[in-house]
Amino acid sequence: MKKLIALLACVLASVANCQTEAPDAHHSPQAQSSTVDAEYDGTPGVVTGYVRDVACLLRNPKAGAANTPETKACMRKCVAGGSPIGILTSDGILYTPISKAIPDVSVRKSMLPYVGTYVRADGKLFERGQLHAIAISHIEVVQAQTAR
Repeated sequence: MKKLIALLACVLASVANCQTEAPDAHHSPQAQSSTVDAEYDGTPGVVTGYVRDVACLLRNPKAGAANTPETKACMRKCVAGGSPIGILTSDGILYTPISKAIPDVSVRKSMLPYVGTYVRADGKLFERGQLHAIAISHIEVVQAQTAR
């Protein structure tokens, strides 16, 4: 019973965050900026893809956009439970949203309204090994066809 109450509290907190921070076409996930040396400032770029939890993508190589009631419910539970949020492109590259600030600060709260949608995010791209990240300057919801 205690676990059920804790899970319900997480889901309600997640829903409350989504309701207080509705997505709009000109919303910027980071209000603050900091001065960063050019060599560490990333490469300007655009990422278009589906925003979702990362855990299912790592556990299930066939996972993609949550497009059934079952996969949407699972995604919501994972996000409510604290799973990291990423942007999955149509070619399978997963981008982790990071802040523009150094030291880094969490951008999770600002990404919550976009979970389960396709987005186009402009910002600075970073790559190290097989890891990809984006420090988002501008994000907007787009149609699934545009994201492909």
